[in-house]
Amino acid sequence: MRTIIFAGLLALAPAAYAEDTTTYEVTLKGAAFDITEIKVPAGKPFIIKMNNQNAAPAELEAKDMKIEKAVAGNSSIVVRVKAMEPGKYLFVDEYQEDVAKGYVIVE
Repeated sequence: MRTIIFAGLLALAPAAYAEDTTTYEVTLKGAAFDITEIKVPAGKPFIIKMNNQNAAPAELEAKDMKIEKAVAGNSSIVVRVKAMEPGKYLFVDEYQEDVAKGYVIVE
């Protein structure tokens, strides 16, 4: 009986974590992100969902946040980010980083 109850509690744990984690959505279209600043609270994990509306693949890269994830054309990815210290963190599409860029601002 204890095993069943414990297993039930473990099954609920990811759901509780997901509810406490805010998702910020950004879309890449052409050579630019639709949102160039994402403001997040310091000390709390968060999620970035990137939609690639281009036919070509892209790669979400943010070196200071340790993110490097490819996304196929006309697809989306989800990246979980650990709690960050206050600061301004650059993110880019690595394939066109001179023009497709934005910032995560942790306050």
